Amino acid sequence: MSKLGLPALQVADLKDPSQNAASAPITRAKGPDTFGVLNQVPSQYDSYQIGVHEAQGFRPTMEDTHAFIFDFDSVRGQGYFGVFDGHGNKRVSEWCGQEFHKIFLDCIHKNPDLSGTDLLKEAFLKADEILGKMSEGSDELADSGSTAVVAFLRMEDADGSQNFPLVDIISPGSPKSEKLGKLKVPRQDARRVFYCGNVGDARGVMSRNGIATRLTYDHKASNTDEQERIRGAGGIVLRGRVFGTLAVSRSLGDHMRYESLRLKDLVIGTPYLTRTELREDDEFCIIACDGLWDVITDQDAVDLIRNVHDAEKASKMLVDFALKNDNLISRDNVTVMIIRFNKAKTEL
Repeated sequence: MSKLGLPALQVADLKDPSQNAASAPITRAKGPDTFGVLNQVPSQYDSYQIGVHEAQGFRPTMEDTHAFIFDFDSVRGQGYFGVFDGHGNKRVSEWCGQEFHKIFLDCIHKNPDLSGTDLLKEAFLKADEILGKMSEGSDELADSGSTAVVAFLRMEDADGSQNFPLVDIISPGSPKSEKLGKLKVPRQDARRVFYCGNVGDARGVMSRNGIATRLTYDHKASNTDEQERIRGAGGIVLRGRVFGTLAVSRSLGDHMRYESLRLKDLVIGTPYLTRTELREDDEFCIIACDGLWDVITDQDAVDLIRNVHDAEKASKMLVDFALKNDNLISRDNVTVMIIRFNKAKTEL
């Protein structure tokens, strides 16, 4: 049996582990602060918690990556979250998992007056531009692409600004001279705003008082509006796929050429974007690749984990469902990230 409890012969053999995409390892900080370390969990949760689980499933390689950062941009309570689902090979999804947050942070610092949605859009477009330039010297990279869902939990004053005091973080029990770092600490009346953007069919779904609310849009070549856009740019959609091969109509990467036509002119990197001011009844958000959403509805996913208040357990439960349920089993890589907005509660 595999460690997921599946018969060993059902899980695809991996002949070359080097072809697997690698996310930064998840580590735990010694204290309550991570100071921007990628995929590091604080020793105790504050205003939200994160759980991530992934599985290669039946695919011969793993092409999903994930990324998160607590107190993103050195603001207490902020967060960055991303899931990237590669196709072609691992190159683009792996690069996004390691680099997208840096591009986003650079956009924030260079354009502090832009709205959260505009900043997220700029980060998507900038990342795709960089991938295009990198692909000019690499056929392997040009042949690679990735869907993406990225979310940003932002702390804001009522006018959308961030005029928060900057404080020194001191190690508990140490002299004041031993400073760990600095953080902006929002006031008690600061609001939490959840920005979400996606390309392709990686999806974000929020539970608002138990009701599933989709924050993203599935960009698929089978969609009528996307077909019209692709054909208007000189492309062809066959059997619901761009040139009969690619099922998604938007992505990061995919900078290969078909004779005189660039695939990127058709499969664009412009994201769908949403802004949600969080309320007391906003419980959690699921961000995941299509390996999950191909086998479960938004509402069923929310119902399955709503009373599981440990985000890590909830993420594993959804991955296990995708690979083990009796009705429809995912044949894809599966990555699920849960962001639970309220403080951890006692498990029911």
